Amino acid sequence: MHHSTKVVNMAGDSGTISYDVFISTEPAPEGICSSYDGDVHIWLSDTPAQHMISIFVQSKWVVWNPSRALRVRLADAFVYPTPCKFTGMKYVASETEFLQESKGVPKDAITLAYLIAIDAGVKGTGGSTDYLIPPVSRSNTALDKGKGREVDFEMAGIEPHFTVEEGDVSMEHDHENLRGTSVYLFGVNYRRLLAHPQISSNPAASTLDWSAHGISTVTQWTCKKDAVATAFMANSRKASEVNHHYRMLVELGSHGKPLRELHRDIRQALAQGTAVLVHGWGPEQAMKFGLEDIREYRPPLSQTIKWQDASERAKLFKMPPSARSYVNQIVEGSLHRFVLASVDPKSCWNCLDLPSLIPDIPPFLRGILDDRMAMMTTGTEAYVTAKGQATKGDCSGLNGLQLMHFDAWRSCAWDVMTHGGFLTYPHHDATGFLTYSYIRTGAKLWAYIHLDDVNEFDSNDVAAKWNAYYKHPMATETYDKNVVVGTVLLEKGAVLIQPPGVNHMVYTPVPTVMSGGHFLTYETMHLTEMALTLDFGLGKEDIQHAMNALHPGTLRKVYCMVIALPTLVLEQPLFHERCIIALASIVSTDPLSFGVDEYEEGVRLKAKDALSAELAGERARALHIMGAVLVKWNITDPWNEMRKGLWRDPGPLKDISFLGLL
Repeated sequence: MHHSTKVVNMAGDSGTISYDVFISTEPAPEGICSSYDGDVHIWLSDTPAQHMISIFVQSKWVVWNPSRALRVRLADAFVYPTPCKFTGMKYVASETEFLQESKGVPKDAITLAYLIAIDAGVKGTGGSTDYLIPPVSRSNTALDKGKGREVDFEMAGIEPHFTVEEGDVSMEHDHENLRGTSVYLFGVNYRRLLAHPQISSNPAASTLDWSAHGISTVTQWTCKKDAVATAFMANSRKASEVNHHYRMLVELGSHGKPLRELHRDIRQALAQGTAVLVHGWGPEQAMKFGLEDIREYRPPLSQTIKWQDASERAKLFKMPPSARSYVNQIVEGSLHRFVLASVDPKSCWNCLDLPSLIPDIPPFLRGILDDRMAMMTTGTEAYVTAKGQATKGDCSGLNGLQLMHFDAWRSCAWDVMTHGGFLTYPHHDATGFLTYSYIRTGAKLWAYIHLDDVNEFDSNDVAAKWNAYYKHPMATETYDKNVVVGTVLLEKGAVLIQPPGVNHMVYTPVPTVMSGGHFLTYETMHLTEMALTLDFGLGKEDIQHAMNALHPGTLRKVYCMVIALPTLVLEQPLFHERCIIALASIVSTDPLSFGVDEYEEGVRLKAKDALSAELAGERARALHIMGAVLVKWNITDPWNEMRKGLWRDPGPLKDISFLGLL
């Protein structure tokens, strides 16, 4: 976009200057450029925190710090770029004017880049719920100096609206890149509204401010209890600011650090029970929440799926607990029907765990998926005998696992599709697994939940208080009892990784497609063991409140992780002591204690089934390996040993290279 503007100095003298504004999804180019001093380059990154404004000064692009005066020679005069609450940036004639004009104006690059983009004419058409500014197509036309150089954007669709907190002034834009930021214009606080236009335009819709993240959402409308719980989330602090007993969340960047160091930082945080938000990565395939894009991403739309219905769930509250049948909230229909209903205020649905067998895996995750690594490490080993008693090498001629329940694969990667307005009640994920999640389109708001008053050195006290929390049907009556809460806004461009057993609730403000998967790591086996102990110490009804799903494939992966140890220790002999004891505790516990056969997700195996025999053989091998550890460390009861000390302490590193002899 070409600008011509009049600059007036303190003496009243004026002159006209010209400069060009470039808007790009790439950083300003280095090296020889065809730009001129005073030209402006806006980098709109997929990660808004990386948005950057650069100004061409003396033959190179210089990153602009709006808080400092930058002198630029433009034509025959020196001028200074200054933050502007209307257009994002303007030039003034002196440093004194810079100081005067910039008072009370936002000085962060995210806000100013947004305003400059609006002034440059970045527009949206259609009905997208993809809340970034990724251009679907763009053309760069270089023109002679004086005629200007332009960048034309064809946007993917309508972006979220802005609303005004006070007064009767209103303003709507079809763009957004202010993640976690409020915009102050004319002295009024504008918050980004995360809501589908067809939902937010409903006369009955009201908005809910999330001040910690600088956004607003539509208040949950299907159930009063859900609305109250969502308001409780909205008034909470950011999870990264909560350090009650231990840190709730750490935020890391995926660029500028060797992958090995990033793996180390992620593992260390997870080992302490701390969730990790990694910025700077998103899936390559752009999409909107619509029939065309979802058909392209995971056909066919005619497939039958199951989902939770918030309205049906709300009806359960009108019944006595003994009369509630949680199956009634589950509805079956086509994916086509689910997608179309996302703009209907009468429909508020959530579809969990759609298997995704062709997943996108962030590169920084590949090095910490220890359950996958273990299965690859033992890929040539098999433990199948008629009696289920196998040692290494007994099954010559068999190459690796012979049979596998589909859940062991399904749990690795899945998609979650959710309508705007759906609240997932307090729970923790999936039978002791860790979880990673990222957004393809839309957004989600996590509320992590830590116990407030608890003796962390008494596992029984921890278990008793979590059991009490989930004892109340659906946990919506106790979501705020004896807990400390912190929230996370997850949008495209970041990956959220959470440890085993981390309790949370999730609000989805807009139609959203989220991808992710479950996995296990050696550093968090003490948390997996604790989660399994808590889950299967609950009654059948309470366990359905505590977890969002049950995965019978967990034990199979734990057995593989133990069987892989004699090979792994040949290169890396140091493992956390309590994590190894936790492995011993899990494999030495009767598998029926962790059984899920009586639930819908159960394997329903019979003792003589071939898969049962293979599982028994793998467990026998795992017991043999763990038996060597228990003898070496003089431990007779690993389960009771795990009940000692700080429940989330992985323990010191210990050398277990002696397992290499097995």
